[in-house]
Amino acid sequence: MNVEFGLDYIMKHFESQFPRNISTLATNHRQVEVYSKQEALQHFNESQFVDCRISAFGREEIEQEKPNLIFVDLDNKLALDEVLALFHKTINAIPLVLNTGNGYAIVQPIEMISLSESKLGQTQIFDVSKQFLLFAERYLTNSKCDMGNHPSLKSCLIRIPGTYNSKLLNQGKYQQARVSIISEWNGIRADVRNLPFLNYVRIQQRKMKRRAGYTSTKSIVPYIEHILQNKITHGRKRIFALVICPYLVNVKKLSLEECEKIILDYFDGHIPKNTIQYKLNEVYRKGILPYSLKNMQDNDPELYQIITHCTSEMA
Repeated sequence: MNVEFGLDYIMKHFESQFPRNISTLATNHRQVEVYSKQEALQHFNESQFVDCRISAFGREEIEQEKPNLIFVDLDNKLALDEVLALFHKTINAIPLVLNTGNGYAIVQPIEMISLSESKLGQTQIFDVSKQFLLFAERYLTNSKCDMGNHPSLKSCLIRIPGTYNSKLLNQGKYQQARVSIISEWNGIRADVRNLPFLNYVRIQQRKMKRRAGYTSTKSIVPYIEHILQNKITHGRKRIFALVICPYLVNVKKLSLEECEKIILDYFDGHIPKNTIQYKLNEVYRKGILPYSLKNMQDNDPELYQIITHCTSEMA
């Protein structure tokens, strides 16, 4: 099998074509965006067809947050039959299976809508596409997949049939190093609506709340309330990450959507929206609490000076 055929073959599993990212040994496994098949093949040729991968999701899917493909990295070769049986039994799917040298890559296109505005009740679900990809990989393999793999729309890359795995080449295993097709996708995008994903999200949110020590009582911290009523322009990033963000989430116990609106308004665009969403999700998940003035004075005296100086001027 030549590499051009292998690339065309993999592309048949995608809804969108180019642009999308590739990576090779020659790029030091760094992702590079390409705009055509010819450009991708040029990079593969420059790498002598070693460690050639293409992203499972193109720019269109990433922008729409549309995980329309399930990707499984299966190092346990003995689990393949069990995993394929689970795919068929659970979502009536017959996926593509690639022998990547050290294991198998399982590729299953699915029917999927954009998840960018997904909510559970009235609450926005953050990182929903990443949560779905992680859940689907583990649920459909009974956790036999590589548990160290945390797939996302930007990180899922598929090896091209006909190319080579550098790890096996370095071991002198030339025949085993070539990526090959074990079994083919049947051409039907699977319906995943019966997967218990929303129940999984509910359970994860309950766990987060327990770890964060959530209660129904809402509290206030006077110095932070003072900051929220009077915008501080110095030390914005630290005030955002160490004070306001954890305060709104884990002390005021506002919804992440409410927190995002307050922070966007407070910082007038000086903190990017994606940074706000990431930090909100992190403090929510880890139960991070804001600095007390005493801890701030001991651990970050510069920030302490900024806040006490500004709040004294506001008084």
